[in-house]
Amino acid sequence: MTVERRYGAREPIDLAVQIRYRKRRFITARGCNLSDQGLFLEVRNLTLPTGTLIELEFDCLGQEWRIPALVVHHQVRGVGVMFKDKQPQLFSGLSRPPSRPHPRNPPAGSPRYDRRMEAPRQHQSD
Repeated sequence: MTVERRYGAREPIDLAVQIRYRKRRFITARGCNLSDQGLFLEVRNLTLPTGTLIELEFDCLGQEWRIPALVVHHQVRGVGVMFKDKQPQLFSGLSRPPSRPHPRNPPAGSPRYDRRMEAPRQHQSD
């Protein structure tokens, strides 16, 4: 079991991120779990050791971002990075408001709604 090092909320996202290593574009990853302090990147076949300094490059919220970061852990499906400086503007801009449903769980009646997500209905017996 690992010790939790996060101090803030996490937000599920889906963002294409270029990982830059030694001032070169190294590999493209998917940003999928964001806080104002870091990001989890889904990426395969990445061999950057823990402690490696990288730069993340992506476009969102109407601007180009280049964020220095540090690789802090590895998992089979990707790496966790900690931003050199907190990114509250990025986090608040990509965080969905509580009233907006997550794209994977659209509201009932919407074209993308899937009845398999519903809980089984209880039948009343007479």
